[in-house]
Amino acid sequence: MTSQQLELNFPATFAGFEQAFTELRSSLDAHALAAPVRYNIELVFEEIAANIVRYGAAPGSQVTVRLRLEFADRRIVLSFEDDGVPFDPRDYTPAPPATSLQDATLGGLGLKLVRHAADSLEYCRTSNGHNRLTVSLAAYP
Repeated sequence: MTSQQLELNFPATFAGFEQAFTELRSSLDAHALAAPVRYNIELVFEEIAANIVRYGAAPGSQVTVRLRLEFADRRIVLSFEDDGVPFDPRDYTPAPPATSLQDATLGGLGLKLVRHAADSLEYCRTSNGHNRLTVSLAAYP
């Protein structure tokens, strides 16, 4: 796999998310990726972008998301940058698992899934006040 990049910019809205996900999938079609690798790329995109859409904007503000996806020899790197509220997902501690079906709630597992799929997560707040999350994945299962 040679080094290649894809860059997507989209508003942090449900419509923007859907359009970006469609573009990402079309781009992935051009690569000979093993099914588990493609699954992990799509999972990371879906969970991180959806969290930005749902929680990234302060009331009354609009947020823009920039995704840079880089295919390198042994790594796939997804870099998300947004101008939303500060949030370092590495500090997020998920609620303990429910002990019964009655106590179970929907959601709340996205970052746990991303951590499981990723080899590394890096976060910084940029000098221009943006969140930047970089997720590194293995290019081979």
